[in-house]
Amino acid sequence: MRFIYNTTFSIDENIAEEFIQVIRGGYIAYLKGKNLCNDILFTRVMIREGEGLSLSLQLIFPSAEEYTIFIENYKDKLLHMLVDVFGEDLLYFSTTLEEIG
Repeated sequence: MRFIYNTTFSIDENIAEEFIQVIRGGYIAYLKGKNLCNDILFTRVMIREGEGLSLSLQLIFPSAEEYTIFIENYKDKLLHMLVDVFGEDLLYFSTTLEEIG
């Protein structure tokens, strides 16, 4: 059973380009180097609610073991890195999903 860790980010459009670069060049590149995820999806949320831009980052783990390693060792580090760069301009929430076989 695969596990999906989804984080939806709400950002101001004036930081969108920089945010996308940091996600691709920092967050995603770092995780790919750890070989925990078997897929990573970075998407724009199509339905707009309020101001700004919403982006979704889905980390797909092949098993509970890799997911747990991510949660215990990397999740907070990576989110703090984003908060350090973007501060109050960044809002986010995360959800864990389990694939139904």
